[in-house]
Parts: sequence; structure tokens; C-alpha cells
Amino acid sequence: MQRRMIRKVRRVAALMLALGLLAGCSREVLYNKLDEQQANEVVAALLTNGIDADKRQAERGEGWQVVLDRHDMPAAVAILRDEGLPHQSTDSIGQIFKKDGFVSSPQEDKQRFIYAREQQLGHTLRQFDGVVDAYVYLSIPDKSPIDDKPPSGSASVVVITRPNAGIEGRAPDIKAAVMNGTDGLTDPSRVTVQFFQRAPTELPAAATNTGLARRDMTSLAMMGFAVLVLLLACVLLWRNRGTLLGGGRPRTLVRSSVSHDR
Repeated sequence: MQRRMIRKVRRVAALMLALGLLAGCSREVLYNKLDEQQANEVVAALLTNGIDADKRQAERGEGWQVVLDRHDMPAAVAILRDEGLPHQSTDSIGQIFKKDGFVSSPQEDKQRFIYAREQQLGHTLRQFDGVVDAYVYLSIPDKSPIDDKPPSGSASVVVITRPNAGIEGRAPDIKAAVMNGTDGLTDPSRVTVQFFQRAPTELPAAATNTGLARRDMTSLAMMGFAVLVLLLACVLLWRNRGTLLGGGRPRTLVRSSVSHDR
């Protein structure tokens, strides 16, 4: 009776373990080669919107990956689009402007500087409340070798906001942030700011709740597996209680010999 019960428990435990492994294998990579801050922002946004996501270090240490269930991919892409994530990293400047030699030309150094400054200014503007994403494009002319007057640059700023954010009134603050962070840009009239609203993507209620429901099912499966393992351990302890308590003796088979008088 006990052996039959142990066999049943083992079969159910193996089945639960297989289901858990299958659930883990269905997770796929949504983004790859992110830095840790980007991965944290993406995972936080997805968890806030009810999608079970996690981060893990990529193979060979090439940044971080964001993994989630493949059925949550469409909803995750829509949510991250609304949030403007992941934000572009300034580390990509080396990929856009690759060095072909040991020494860079003055023009290449200038392009690197402008690109890095644009990324920094965009990151600054994204800290404003209601801003989903921001892009800054700088135009800084070269200094004239004849005229000592510093060159007058210009800037174009594109700000993507959430609906009804009401940030249009902060255009002077945005211009001031761009001018203070750019040499040779002192005239507010040479800084243009355009605002665009990003309408949120409408997702079915079932799509937003799928991740939480699947996570709850996985948690219940793991809890069931733990209970079965505990039950199996209790059965084994009860079966060998005599030996563990020291009051039992090992069973031996004694053969009785029957002598016949001849």
C-alpha cells in the first residue's frame, strides 16, 4: 500500500516538474544587449502593466536580456512603445561613428561631441513630467578663421508627451535647458520646440491580465510541487520511523530447520 502511494506521488511530482520546465522554456527574449538601467526600466514598466517579465545577463557578458512569455510579446511591445522604452544609450556613439584609425580627424571629433551632447540633452528632457521621449538636433557651425565672433548655432527639439500632459507651457524651460547645455547657442529664437502627443495603445483586458494569470498558475504549480515533495518526505519518514527512533531492529529472515528422526 505504501509503495503504491509513493509511486503515485513520484509520478505526480515528475508531472508537475515537467510542467514547470515547459513553462520556463516558453519564455523568449524581448530585448537583447541592454545595459542594466535600460533592462530595469523595461522590466519595471512591464510589471506595472501586468506582464510578467524578468532580466538576465546575456551570454558572454554582452549586456542584459529582457525575457517574458512569448504570448505576452504583442502587449509588451505596445506598452513599451507608449512608454518610449528602452531609451537609447549613449554608448552606441562608438557604433555609429567608428574609428578607422588611431587618430580621429577634427570633423569626426566634432560629430562625436555633438552626438553625445544631443543624447545627454534628450536624457535631461525625458526627466520632465509627462514626457515620453525627447530628441534634440544641434547645428553648430565651425568657427570662422577670419571673424572673431563666436558662431551662432541652432537647435531643433522634438518632445513626445503623454495625452493631456500640459507640458506645452514649459517650452521656455526646455529652450533654457538646451541653450545652457550647448556652447554658442544663446538666442532663444534659434531653438525650436515641437510637441507631439502619443496616444496610448488600446489593449484587450484579457491581454493585460494574461501575464498575471500565467504567473499565478506557475506559482501554484511550484507550490503544488513543493507540497508533493514534502508529502513524499513525510511518507518516507513514517515508513522508517522505527529505524530513525532507534527502537527498531533490522528484519532478518530465519530459516528453521526441521530434523526428522530416522
